[in-house]
This record gives sequence, C-alpha cells and structure tokens, in this order.
Amino acid sequence: MTVEKEEFSDMIHSIDARLSNAQYYLSVAYDLFYGLGSTPEKYAKARHFWTMTAQGFRNLCVLYLCQVYDSHDDAVSVPKILNIVESNYKSWKKTSQEIGELDRKQLEKDKIKFKDKKADDKDYDQNLDGLKKILFNHRDKAIAHYDKAELFKYKKYLVVREKNRKILKNEEDENAVLGTKPEEMIRPEKDDLQKLIDEARAICHRYMSLLKIEISPLEITEDYNNLLDISTTLE
Repeated sequence: MTVEKEEFSDMIHSIDARLSNAQYYLSVAYDLFYGLGSTPEKYAKARHFWTMTAQGFRNLCVLYLCQVYDSHDDAVSVPKILNIVESNYKSWKKTSQEIGELDRKQLEKDKIKFKDKKADDKDYDQNLDGLKKILFNHRDKAIAHYDKAELFKYKKYLVVREKNRKILKNEEDENAVLGTKPEEMIRPEKDDLQKLIDEARAICHRYMSLLKIEISPLEITEDYNNLLDISTTLE
C-alpha cells in the first residue's frame, strides 16, 4: 500500500491522541474510584454522579484501546501503521533525507507483538496477547454488545465474590479454596490497561521519532477537582 508521509503523520497523530485520551480516562477514573473509597466526604454532594463518571471514563478507556489495537484492514490502528512503515519507508527516505535509519529487526518485533500470535514466534508476548483478548472480550460482551450469557454470569460472579469474602474473613480456614470468576466476567485491571497504553505509545513514538514527527506532551488535567466542594459535605 502506498501512503504519503503526510497522510501517515495524520494517522499516527490520531492514534497517539486516542492513547492520550485513553490515559486521561484511565487516570481520572481510578482517581475517582480511589477517592470515593478513601475520602467519601469529598464526594458527598454528588456521589452517584462521580461513581457513574468513573465507570463511564473506564469504559471510554477500553473503547479507545480497542480502536488502537484493532486489526481490521480499514482501521487507523497500530497494526496498520506498522504495515505502512514497512511498505513505504524506502520511498519516504528517498524524498526526505532527515528521516532516521529504520531498524527492520525492531520493526519485525513490533509487528509480531501486534498481529495474531503463534506460540513459537520468537517475540511472542503471551502476556500482551492475553490482555488484548481480555480487552476485546470486555468490549464485545459488556460494552458494545451486552451478551445474554454475560447477565447470568454476572449473577454467578456476585455469588462467588460473596463466598470469597466470607472465606477471606475466616482466617482459621486455611484450606478453603477461593471460587473463580466466570471467564466472561474477567476484566482488564488498571495495570493491564496501563500496559496496553504504554505498549502502543512506545510503538507510536518510536516511528514518530524515526520520521521526525512531532510528539505532543502528555498532560493529565485534574481540573475536575474544582467541582468538588468539601466545605458543604452532608451531615
């Protein structure tokens, strides 16, 4: 596929911007989750609003990451830009000598990370591949489409969670076995989402630097704190 460098620049900037959005939504969501638990009085005037905001922001982080990791041919995503670099680097280099030298071994490692994996691939990252599967399962089963099985699995999960709480409280029962969540209920944790953001950002910035494309600084604005008024907490 032939892609002009300017068009590629627009594409990779778009991906980097979506990663910045994902980082913002993730950071603010968990700031709110932790705050609601540790300083509930700070959120007392609108606790439901802040809880729903945190949940919505987390879902937005998941959706942005699914866009970035999408392997569809028409997607503006990391797999797509890696294929474009491979196909167009030589022609870009001929017309723009300030472009750096492409490390093709590194490019191949990056492509392996973002394509369908085989266990015998040298650079197969089982952890990252597993996180991608969890990410897309979450989107497909609970956000973009709410699966019927998901509803009943969730009810089962609540039973398992309550059972585990009782087991953990009973310190004398050392041999008790914790129940496991149904597969459909497995969700990417905060550290998992952060790893997915960091992996994709590292790829984008590697090739933005190679092609001398400006990288915008990441800024997490916390101006939502201006909306919180702890001087009027509920009695």
